Amino acid sequence: MSSFTLKILALVTMAIDHTGATLFPQAWPLRLIGRLAFPIYCFLLAEGFFYTSSRRRYFFRLALWGVLSEPCFDLAFYGSLWNFSHQNVFWTLLAGLGAMWVLEALKDKPLLGIGAAACIALAAEFLHTDYGAFGVLVILIFYGLRGQKEASLTVFALVNSGYGILQSFTQLAAIFACVPLWFYNGQRGPRLPKLLFYGFYPLHLLALWGLRMVL
Repeated sequence: MSSFTLKILALVTMAIDHTGATLFPQAWPLRLIGRLAFPIYCFLLAEGFFYTSSRRRYFFRLALWGVLSEPCFDLAFYGSLWNFSHQNVFWTLLAGLGAMWVLEALKDKPLLGIGAAACIALAAEFLHTDYGAFGVLVILIFYGLRGQKEASLTVFALVNSGYGILQSFTQLAAIFACVPLWFYNGQRGPRLPKLLFYGFYPLHLLALWGLRMVL
């Protein structure tokens, strides 16, 4: 299974999840299906960290889409242009990228690197980004255990199970993301335009907000 296939799967399951959250809140099967999306995005981010030609551009790209997506996220989920109670997932991905970056930069000072990464995770939690510190931790699992498929998926499954038990049993369904991730073959596959991959997020949120207004 190529990264292209994983990207399409993440986009589709995310759209299903958000459709359930915004339009059909009682349709819990949609939310269960949607749990697959975030772990796949985290895995792709960790892979992208090593493959990107410029981590700096990668960082600013995520920040830009975080800014552009925030009004769309707030409209879709809260019905207002600005709502600071919960921030969109691009900020979580940005925090995860930052945490990987400091760990990589401070490899010769691991305690300092771990401390800095922990501070970034706590900042994500404090700012109420989507998935918060847990989301950053998932990214770091795939970063730290990269190339160790069985270990990374086992640790993710254990951490996710603990989080699901403590926070929401729906989250337990995210374990099923291990299936497509297990079959990842390290190949890129067909190239998916960045504008489409990133732009789908705010555009589908705007579409869901529009549907909420007319239904």
